[in-house]
Amino acid sequence: MNTINRILVVLGLLVAMVVCAAVFVVPLPLLRALDQGLQGLVGWLAGVPAVWRIVLGVLFALAWVFICLILLIFEIAPRRRREVSVQKVDGGRVEVSLRTVEEHLTYELDRMRGVLRSQARVTAQKDGVLVDVRVDTAGDEAVPLRASRVVELVRTVVEDKVGVKLARPPRVHLRAQPIPPISQRPVHLPAPAPAEEEQEGIGDSE
Repeated sequence: MNTINRILVVLGLLVAMVVCAAVFVVPLPLLRALDQGLQGLVGWLAGVPAVWRIVLGVLFALAWVFICLILLIFEIAPRRRREVSVQKVDGGRVEVSLRTVEEHLTYELDRMRGVLRSQARVTAQKDGVLVDVRVDTAGDEAVPLRASRVVELVRTVVEDKVGVKLARPPRVHLRAQPIPPISQRPVHLPAPAPAEEEQEGIGDSE
């Protein structure tokens, strides 16, 4: 939204600069041309049926109100912060991107034993960050113990490794899959070679 505001301000200043300079230098010709243009517009509107004038007026009014409301919403809506301050830094102020926190969390969670995949989402608040992670695991470890390990790892990575304060305890969506049983397949012994049986039969006939 800041870029749109800058473009609108620059365009408005350029138009105002040119128009005001022209009015100050040659006011009478410009005012006559403006008067002629307005008279032509009035004559054209007078020739349009009243119903169509009302319909077109309502459509243009609705379009203008819609554009103004969209601009106001983008201007008033709170912007999502993309960086957060690092705690316990001496000699200056350091801010780290939320993407960095997410990458550190994903990297450390994927290294945990039994973790198949993980996904982290970090949002900034006034008093810290909110962490929401999704973890798919497999193994015979108890689910409460595994969840506690994930929560502790998230807290260690965010507060100790990255140095960012947690606004609330992390929210973990855990999917724990048990280890699939290993099926016991029967062992088939090889059948005796037919050549030995034929040799024995030949010996008996002699």
